[in-house]
Amino acid sequence: MDSISPPASFFSFIDDNMKQDIAKLRLRHHGKVAEFDVDFAITQIECRKKFRKKLPHFTSFPKTLFPSVLSGEQASHEAVAKFHTSLFNGNEKVIDMTAGLGIDAMTIATKAKSVIACELDSLKAACLVHNKDAGNLSNIEVKNVDSIEIMKSYLNCFDTVFIDPARRGAGNKRVYNFHDCQPDILSIQDYLLENSKRIIIKASPLLDISRTLIDIPSATSIRCICVEGECKEVLITAEKNGVLKLMEAVNLNADGTLISDFSYSPGDEICETVFCADIDLDTGCYLYEPDAAVMKLAPWDALSEKFKGIKKLDKSSHLFLSDKYFESFPGRKLKYKGMIEKKDRKALKGFPANVVTRNYPLSSDELRKKLGVKEGQDTFVYGTRINEKPVLILAER
Repeated sequence: MDSISPPASFFSFIDDNMKQDIAKLRLRHHGKVAEFDVDFAITQIECRKKFRKKLPHFTSFPKTLFPSVLSGEQASHEAVAKFHTSLFNGNEKVIDMTAGLGIDAMTIATKAKSVIACELDSLKAACLVHNKDAGNLSNIEVKNVDSIEIMKSYLNCFDTVFIDPARRGAGNKRVYNFHDCQPDILSIQDYLLENSKRIIIKASPLLDISRTLIDIPSATSIRCICVEGECKEVLITAEKNGVLKLMEAVNLNADGTLISDFSYSPGDEICETVFCADIDLDTGCYLYEPDAAVMKLAPWDALSEKFKGIKKLDKSSHLFLSDKYFESFPGRKLKYKGMIEKKDRKALKGFPANVVTRNYPLSSDELRKKLGVKEGQDTFVYGTRINEKPVLILAER
């Protein structure tokens, strides 16, 4: 696979115009002839601006190339790609069946023995060759062919198959069910498991976990990965005749460092979720709101087992109270200040507070408007339910 080799003037143009408005820049150079593709150069400026926070390391290389804006949108966040490397060792031979921009392939290559990165789109593949060379990654081989054909050519040669099925359907519509993605992992999973030690599937954060356990019966682990509270993906590992052993909720900082990590073995829970018996609560307790990764997995019994004494406010509220402070709880930890009674609600008008609703008749915005509170930092008003009764709770960081 040949690389793309733009002239030095191409990269000079990018450097000279990084502060320019993209729309005005395209208009100014429309129809003009240059020794390089000006539109492609402007795309590089747009992508570097748009994905600087998502891909700080990748965009730090002066000669990095983006095939398109869409390729940057579909790429893994670098924090997530960094987490992926924790699942590999230095002796593994890996195939990335759907490389795209190559963030995962290039990051995994810093840990694995070798990576074959497959990409059907010729421009993406050519850019990946260019980018891996720019990053001095000699243990990646890029293949601009169908990854299934590569699997047939390298029978039983791979330790790990990494695959991120394309989640765009007809009309570029987003899809997330495995049957709607390309390739359809459900139709090829048996073949992949026969010809590798394991497969790692990167899936949409909208994926139904219960359905996944049926669709991927050989799954050994399911992880929900978040970056600063935003769900980025569900990551499934499967092995031939595998048995589910691990569920994990991971929340990362933007630089890839860990905020929280909650893991458990499904079926091993001894405790059952404990619910608040009434609303006459001691103000000397703490309020816990699970982060998005935990909410996705819904491990309520496992939380009750690990954090002894926490009580769920209501079956569908997904908020907890405890008279003990748990520093390692995977989510927001607040000091419970008490219930906000109806007679006290007028006093909240103009008061600075964050408004959050969980299992409440109104949305957060609707409740904020109704109470008349301003945006706040350290004080929280939670609209929720206890024993199916709507209540308002005051809490502080």
